[in-house]
Amino acid sequence: MMRKFFVALLVGAVAVGLAAPAFAADLKFTGAYRLRFQVDKALPCFDATPGAECDGHVFQTRFRPQFDVETEGGVKGVIRLEIGDLTFGDTTVLGRSTTGGVGTDSVNIETKWAYIDFPVPATPLRLRGGLIGVYLAKAIVIDDDVPGLSLYGKLGEANVNFWWARGNQTTSVGTDGQAARDLYAIDVSLSPVKDLTLNAYLLYDHDMETTVGTPPQSTTGFWVGVGGAGKVQNIRWDLDFVYGTKETAVVGVDKKGYVIDGGVGMALPGSPLDLELRGWWATGDEQNGGDNEGFPVPYSGAGDHNAKMQIWGGGGAVDINELANTPENTWGIGLIATWTASPALKVRGNLHYIKTQEEGTAAAVSPAGDGFISGVDSIGTEVGVQIDYTLYRGLVFTLIGAHLFLGDDTSINGTTTYDDVTKIAGVLNYGF
Repeated sequence: MMRKFFVALLVGAVAVGLAAPAFAADLKFTGAYRLRFQVDKALPCFDATPGAECDGHVFQTRFRPQFDVETEGGVKGVIRLEIGDLTFGDTTVLGRSTTGGVGTDSVNIETKWAYIDFPVPATPLRLRGGLIGVYLAKAIVIDDDVPGLSLYGKLGEANVNFWWARGNQTTSVGTDGQAARDLYAIDVSLSPVKDLTLNAYLLYDHDMETTVGTPPQSTTGFWVGVGGAGKVQNIRWDLDFVYGTKETAVVGVDKKGYVIDGGVGMALPGSPLDLELRGWWATGDEQNGGDNEGFPVPYSGAGDHNAKMQIWGGGGAVDINELANTPENTWGIGLIATWTASPALKVRGNLHYIKTQEEGTAAAVSPAGDGFISGVDSIGTEVGVQIDYTLYRGLVFTLIGAHLFLGDDTSINGTTTYDDVTKIAGVLNYGF
């Protein structure tokens, strides 16, 4: 039966090919394999309902194949699929994605990107539409895959990107956009002089998923970000400021705050050693009534802020657990040292101190439902080491070890205190 199916498919393809007009098409196949593991102590306890077992270990695999077709005139069609992340031994049925159990025969293929991309006639811009990736500087606000449109290109000396994306929608009300979330963004960058890049963006969130008042009104939000990066001789620097405001589900209460993130670094002359100092400052709720002064994000998990840490922040090189992928109500400072031993071997160490802004106020931990850390004194100090070794062209193995020394009063949801966190993890990445 299967043989007959493939024969019919081949005959159909040949027939379509003979009937269609002939024109050249370039096909490119690329992909990214990932195999990773993690062994940790105390990390599983950072959960809204932590269990008695606070030690964990996990093995995962993921493959992202991508197919690009380009025809005359620069017209492109792109599809990017994903198999994974599959956790070894996990047979839980998730509807769209399973399973790492015996047989490995479940439905586990996702569509990440699927879009058409072509030049807009009589303009220097291109239009991309379908399932696309969107990103704003440093992923402080958003870094995600969405259904939408992107008009991008170069206008004069500036690189511009105007995009619109539609998020989750309540299907019971039809497909007319009611009860949906629409995101609109303008992202502009330019380099006025050598070794200097400036960036500015505006993001507007029209959210009908969460409504307030009678009749129901949308909860809206907007973010404005400005930043720069450059180099002066052998010293590099970057600095970003983001202000955001988002209406909440409580009538008359908004969440509005800001983030400052930056760093300065340099490669020591005549040495394989590079030093970098990074830090951030993000507002938190002052709990004084009225508006919430914490820095908002469009939705849980939208961003992936990380100041080159391995446990706190976005989770580092192995992000199976993401503690605080939004910087709300925290500030921190860290030193990162990188030693390039050879073209194939690189060793990086980090030392970070993290503290909450408002005493007794939660610092968001991971996506929604994963609890909150309250540190009256400090969240703690993280020490980490990362080793990157290129085995073959395109094949890189990364090994990390990190320890988070928690403050004496650091607790989950302001109640139970926990031990320090230890994480040992590795990832094998193959890209082609």
